[in-house]
Amino acid sequence: METFIMLRLVFLLLVLVSLLLTVLLLIQKEEKVNGYTLFIITTVSLIIGSVCLYSSGSIVDAFSLSGDAVSFYLYIALFPVSLLNLLVYSFKPRRGLETRV
Repeated sequence: METFIMLRLVFLLLVLVSLLLTVLLLIQKEEKVNGYTLFIITTVSLIIGSVCLYSSGSIVDAFSLSGDAVSFYLYIALFPVSLLNLLVYSFKPRRGLETRV
């Protein structure tokens, strides 16, 4: 039986973008990524991943193919990386927040 792997690249790209965002959050000196941008990127990547996983399941069922386990694991990996992004942003000290008198 054939395995449907057409959406594996999308899942891989979403995980890589989230990991790149984590690295950017860790090494940034000035605030290049603010909380709103981080929230939007995280939300959109989780929504796109969910829609792709659902679509993959529908396609696999319609054409009697077997599902791709790697895509599923990449989808599962997207959640901890997204949570890590939010935690890194919320616990990283920022310079511009103190008030000057």
